[in-house]
Amino acid sequence: MDSNLTIITGHFGVGKTNLSLNIAERLVAAAVPLPPNAPPWRLTLIDLDIINPYFRSSDSSELLAEKGIRLLGPVHARSTLDTPSLTPGIDDAIRSASDSQPLLIDVGGDPDGARALARFSAAIRSMPHQLLYVANFNRPGTACPDLALELLRGIEAQSGLAVTGIIGNSHLKQLTDLDILAASIPKLRSLAELAELPVVAISAPEALAAAFTAKLAGLWPSTPPAVLPLKQLVGTPWEVVARS
Repeated sequence: MDSNLTIITGHFGVGKTNLSLNIAERLVAAAVPLPPNAPPWRLTLIDLDIINPYFRSSDSSELLAEKGIRLLGPVHARSTLDTPSLTPGIDDAIRSASDSQPLLIDVGGDPDGARALARFSAAIRSMPHQLLYVANFNRPGTACPDLALELLRGIEAQSGLAVTGIIGNSHLKQLTDLDILAASIPKLRSLAELAELPVVAISAPEALAAAFTAKLAGLWPSTPPAVLPLKQLVGTPWEVVARS
């Protein structure tokens, strides 16, 4: 990730929240030292997922606080209320993104969710930023490049912002293996060609990342994108979730 202001978007259920939390950890590790008298957090994560109340970044508030990450999101997150209202201060957080305190925005997973992003599009356009579209071709709504492109364009239209890159995140949770990862590559390359956008990274479970990096070299016609190793930081209540 090469921007102080990074926005992650994509269809609901593609694994966007787990990806965002992993990226947040990496941005914190890469941030430059805090200047004197700076606020104590190392990164701000804005949870703009006000459409889908399940598996959103706000559900991981304790994990984020432990890592020095400030969370701004739905007012009633982690309650039984499904009320689409947001914490104040988001515009200020966008305008104050810096190399010592970068900003990551996790956006709801469809054009309806992207309407929340539109509210802040003017502030975002005033700052250098990257808007990354997460593609998982194992989801019914984005199972082929054409469907994934249609959703990408819908998000752009609703948010008033242009997608700048694509992250491949095709997985089947604990069933993910090298064959599943490899099978997504032709579709990912096709989406990138149709959208005329770069693939900035492809995710893989931590345990498979090294083997997939080696395999990817034979599946990509030129220099392949970076492989992003993922820990499982979110999950269903009955799953054991790694927190380290």
